[in-house]
Amino acid sequence: MTRKIDKILLFLRTSRSAKPLAFFVVFFFAVSAFMLLFEEGHNKEFGSFLDGLWWAIITFSTTGYGDKVPITMGGRIIAVVTIFFGIGAMSLLSGTLASFLVERNTKARRGLMDYRRVKDHLLICGWKSDMKETLLDILRVWQDLTADRIVLVSNVDPEKVEELREDTDLKGLKFVKGDYFSELSLSRANVKGARKVLILADTLESTAVTEVDSKTVMTVLTIRSMAKDIYICAEILDRKYESYLKQAMCDEILHSRDFARQMIASSSATNGMSHIIHGLLTRGDGESQLVTVDIPPDFVGKTYLDYRNSLPTEQHKVLIGVLENTGSPHRMKMLALRDAQKTSDVSRLINNLQKVKELEVNRPIFVPKDDYVIQKHSLGIVLERVEV
Repeated sequence: MTRKIDKILLFLRTSRSAKPLAFFVVFFFAVSAFMLLFEEGHNKEFGSFLDGLWWAIITFSTTGYGDKVPITMGGRIIAVVTIFFGIGAMSLLSGTLASFLVERNTKARRGLMDYRRVKDHLLICGWKSDMKETLLDILRVWQDLTADRIVLVSNVDPEKVEELREDTDLKGLKFVKGDYFSELSLSRANVKGARKVLILADTLESTAVTEVDSKTVMTVLTIRSMAKDIYICAEILDRKYESYLKQAMCDEILHSRDFARQMIASSSATNGMSHIIHGLLTRGDGESQLVTVDIPPDFVGKTYLDYRNSLPTEQHKVLIGVLENTGSPHRMKMLALRDAQKTSDVSRLINNLQKVKELEVNRPIFVPKDDYVIQKHSLGIVLERVEV
């Protein structure tokens, strides 16, 4: 009880809204007491303190129901004071509220808002020249995601973000202006409460590959220091930075330039390969795409053949492989380390620890052998036809 009282007193001393709130409470109670003092015994409408309090609130708010009217001179003087004070206070309150809303809207447009209460959102770090198309593609593929659950962190001009919001599908997009590798900016975007972080190869301020990829590595390191278990997907331009991202425990690495080169090379050797890849990555009515599905825990330790035979025969789904070691690298390696230490054989322990060190996150295995054993933290890779 003492702690609660101390918290209330601390709030009254430190909060900006505490003093005005306390003033209005004292004012209402004082008006109610004086009204009861003057009217009680002369006016049957004021028989208790609650009657006076009701009258004070209604009169102060300039509503004036007229259900209770003072008849004594003292009561009428109190009424006049309450009315004039109420008119001034309500005007001030309306102006303050309007000013607050305008300021909040201005802050949101300029990227100065804090979104520390936003949770389970997609946090995007960086900017791309085709940002609108990128965001619309994300919303198209991630169907349960809406624009109001996307927080963008970038140093881009706020006017460009406003241009994005002109699109109906991107109207609720949230924006934090600042360096996306800065701990302060990431805190304002509530990186700890995000479902996933997507780091783009941002060439907004510099087109030098070294600088762009260095910022990406810095961002991953900063995020990992703030939220160890958050899923991070990072885009890099130069493959030599992949080792740094892996050391920083980045969950997924996108090689955008390598992917483009490989597409060109594949298309030169195989007809229609670019159309095949595009078809697998797009979502449309009657088209097919690659998705991952949960593997029931009962099949961990069983063979790929057992799992494949257990799946219902469906014409719109085809199992084509397994994705190993999914999830947070930090959590996965900690669990693998615990399992590795469950032996008294030193040589076996060393071998197990080496496997933990070489653990490859999100490793796809397409069309494995029938005797392939399904491991923990695995997902099924499925080719699925989309029905809209």
